[in-house]
Amino acid sequence: MVTGIRKYESAKGVRYKARYYKPDGREGSKAGFRTEASAKAFLRDLEQSRAHGAFVDPARGRETIAVVAEEWLVRRRAATAQRNGKLSTLARVEGIVEKHIIPTLGDHRVGALTQADVDTWVNTLSGEAESIRKYVSVLRGIMKHAVRSKRIAVNPVTDLTLPKSARRQKRYLSHEQVTALYSAVNRTNDGEAHGYGVLTTLLAYCGLRWAELSGLRIDDIDFARQRIHVAHTIVLVAGRQVEELPKDYEEREVPMPGFLSTLLKEHVERRELELVEDTATLTTALERITNRAEQIAAHRVKYDTMTAYIAEVTEKRRVLDKRIAGINADREQRIAAGLPYELLDESIARAERKLARLPRPDVLTGRRDSIPGKIARLEKLSLKDPRQKEIIEQGLAALAQRPLFVGARTRTWLRNATFRSGWLTPAVALMDAEAREAAVKEDRPIPRPLGNLEPHELRHTCASLAVSAGAHVKVVQRLLGHEKASVTLDVYSDLFETDLDDVARRMDEIVWAMSADTDFSQDASEKRPIPEDNPVWQM
Repeated sequence: MVTGIRKYESAKGVRYKARYYKPDGREGSKAGFRTEASAKAFLRDLEQSRAHGAFVDPARGRETIAVVAEEWLVRRRAATAQRNGKLSTLARVEGIVEKHIIPTLGDHRVGALTQADVDTWVNTLSGEAESIRKYVSVLRGIMKHAVRSKRIAVNPVTDLTLPKSARRQKRYLSHEQVTALYSAVNRTNDGEAHGYGVLTTLLAYCGLRWAELSGLRIDDIDFARQRIHVAHTIVLVAGRQVEELPKDYEEREVPMPGFLSTLLKEHVERRELELVEDTATLTTALERITNRAEQIAAHRVKYDTMTAYIAEVTEKRRVLDKRIAGINADREQRIAAGLPYELLDESIARAERKLARLPRPDVLTGRRDSIPGKIARLEKLSLKDPRQKEIIEQGLAALAQRPLFVGARTRTWLRNATFRSGWLTPAVALMDAEAREAAVKEDRPIPRPLGNLEPHELRHTCASLAVSAGAHVKVVQRLLGHEKASVTLDVYSDLFETDLDDVARRMDEIVWAMSADTDFSQDASEKRPIPEDNPVWQM
């Protein structure tokens, strides 16, 4: 590598500029070194990196983090479009880049960002520890891309001191509480008619994530095998519901208790009828929007037609009025001359009958003048037609997939926030009030209220009820759809703490049962071994 160092004067004093050749033969340089030694050290580092095949052009490190971040996002968007990622994850990452990285680090050069800079940036972040860790993870991904694209040699987003996530104590409902919640939801805002009581029971006994439950189709329920096939999820991306694969990209089958199967059968029968009605309603609405332009055109034609008709009627009435006036004049003259006038009376009567059969111009004018208002209303509605049409078409597409649970108003995939605010929260308040009233009536301690219950806590409840029923950790893992059993143990470690005591208790019972006459005290001089065919060895 041919190199050279040149001294030059700057506004800040003497500086040194290092010149070098890149692997492709082009010349590069870096200025601003305070000493000749530092410039030589820079060139030595470049030479070593080139010898090890890890040459990084310092000029490429001048690009800002904002530029590199956008390039990284373009790659992520392309990967997501090829179904190598989730839209919900992409939306979350884009939000982090836009709100937390670009405003504070966007103008920094990637080559100048140090670990100390990252530490300082982390200390300026606010929010929960888990959120801050996600922000750092996104920045780490951006800088990893900078390393791969040969902009920097080392990722500075490493060995950071990050806030620890506080483990929150989980709440688990009992069987009795789940039953009470089922009843309360059914009695809240006509929840039974929408099947929302069944929904809460399904969450509590099958442990589905909300996105998995929202994406359930009628055809995902296998009543013969009493299984629920989890193959779709519905998530919110930029305020819109989109379909994604389940978490960890793995489909699974979840067993359901017999009583839940019975409840779901009744709900499915009702949903089949609702699907027919909802599809007809949306189809009619779509036709109304599609025909809006034709309605506006028809009203405009009607306005022109009525205008011409009013002119025609007005002219006919003028002619008849003039004719009646002329006949009346002749009649007066005949009367004055003593001549017969009866035939003129008959002519006047015929003319007046014709006049009476003609509509009044003022009435016609009132009807015609109301048409512009109708046109204006239709045109105002038509401004919303593109979005309304899109919503209706999305609704029809959703109905074609036969969703198991739908919103009471939207008639499409049920949203978490909608169910929580409209049914779950009011139902929990009703449940707490009834429990308090019963406790006062029976003169016993008032139970602790559930308060603000989230749908995800019913998933925790499922884990608790499964463990209390004797389910092994691998069974709970498969039930909840965790990638590994270690994840289940980590998330629900408190549920398995009693297993250690149970193991010790069972071993103690077995040993004492088979060795009732053996002294296990420390002073005993004779210890009798356990026979090899004893069940204790087969545990």
